[in-house]
Amino acid sequence: MIKPKKSNLVTQRPVLILDFNNELNELDSKLREKNWLPITTSSTSAAIHLIQQKNINVAIALISSNKQKNNFDFMSKIQNIAPNVKWLAISLQYPVTSAAYSKNLSTYFIDYFHCPVDWIQFSHTLGHAWGMTKLYKNVNKVQLPSAQNHIMVGRSKIIKDLKYKLKKMARSDCSILISGETGTGKGLCAQLIHFLSERKGEPLVTVNCGALPASLIHSELFGYEKGSFTGAQSQYIGHIERADKGTLFLDEIGDLPLELQVNLLKFLDDYTIQRVGGNQPIKIDCRIILASNVNLENAVAEGKFREDLYHRLNILRIHVPSLRKYREDIELIARDYLEQYCHSDHKLHLSESALQSMLLYDWPGNVRELKNRILRAVIMAEAEQITTEELGLNAKSNFKPVADVANQQVEINTEVLLDAIKQNNYNISAASRQLNISRTTCYRLIKKCKINL
Repeated sequence: MIKPKKSNLVTQRPVLILDFNNELNELDSKLREKNWLPITTSSTSAAIHLIQQKNINVAIALISSNKQKNNFDFMSKIQNIAPNVKWLAISLQYPVTSAAYSKNLSTYFIDYFHCPVDWIQFSHTLGHAWGMTKLYKNVNKVQLPSAQNHIMVGRSKIIKDLKYKLKKMARSDCSILISGETGTGKGLCAQLIHFLSERKGEPLVTVNCGALPASLIHSELFGYEKGSFTGAQSQYIGHIERADKGTLFLDEIGDLPLELQVNLLKFLDDYTIQRVGGNQPIKIDCRIILASNVNLENAVAEGKFREDLYHRLNILRIHVPSLRKYREDIELIARDYLEQYCHSDHKLHLSESALQSMLLYDWPGNVRELKNRILRAVIMAEAEQITTEELGLNAKSNFKPVADVANQQVEINTEVLLDAIKQNNYNISAASRQLNISRTTCYRLIKKCKINL
């Protein structure tokens, strides 16, 4: 059998050139040398049509300070129509003396160059712009999550306060440090901050600092150039660069090696990176969110975390409480996971004994453990009601003395419970809503409090 020959042809990448004056004739040839396919127009209406019809990812505009109003009016219009296209500018005047002209260049273009053009740097920047648009499109092939997909379930005051703080912090662009035990939902908090912020349409890049080998973490964060070390067969855009315009979430920041903490501190000073093996500084615009399940103050005292980095990160801070701090939401959260994991034609329910076991259990793994136990129970369930055994909570070794929290809450809340029932004319559903508990919990408390209706 004759095998077809491999083609040596490399697909050319289309790039739009908006040239109002036909003043830079060498641009076309320089682009073709680097395997670009230039598509040139001097008409703004034609540029819009080409972007929509030719799958344009990157574009170049030749800008003149003499006609800057028309140039920048068009840029404002085109970015509303095609916000994902990355634009570079070539300014035909140098030096740039007008403050307004300089500001507009910075507003509408990811970078700009002046004549005579440094073609090597220009080629690097154009390639970077192309890579960023491809990353963005690959992310968007998957259904992007939204704030609605990341709902924090809970009606307790603790959860309401947490939601309020997250929403307030999302308005700011300052770095946020999230603390809390393992499994409390620090990642969910980071997602909510991102999707409630003005950066919600841009990438959310998550990096688990504890999961990356120390030998690779620098190149994974900052990226590298082709040939910069053995095995670097192509350019790699690092996690920080991928988060440009969006949010970078560094989970388990306490596990970041000390030598990498220096690099992170430097990045936070000027938000500029340089790929391994590269010599071009790259400006990054991103919001930083960090999380740790270790006490960073103790880590600083023990010499495991840099004090200057800690103070640089500790601008906004939020603590995610452990599940045992808001036991009144356990049933609600469990039912939410149960609904997610059950097929529409196979509904399961939690037995009364299972609910009691869940309320008394200490949940050392917090919400993550609750989620996993519900999933296991759904898979292993023998009947419509999930039992304590199927949750894996039947063994006494699973329980810690909780100082009979349930009974303490009943004694404290008996009068409040009775008042709520009377205020709502003995409508249990209305009383439950007032108390932010489920009807099942309300009936259970009524029974325990020995309230006669």
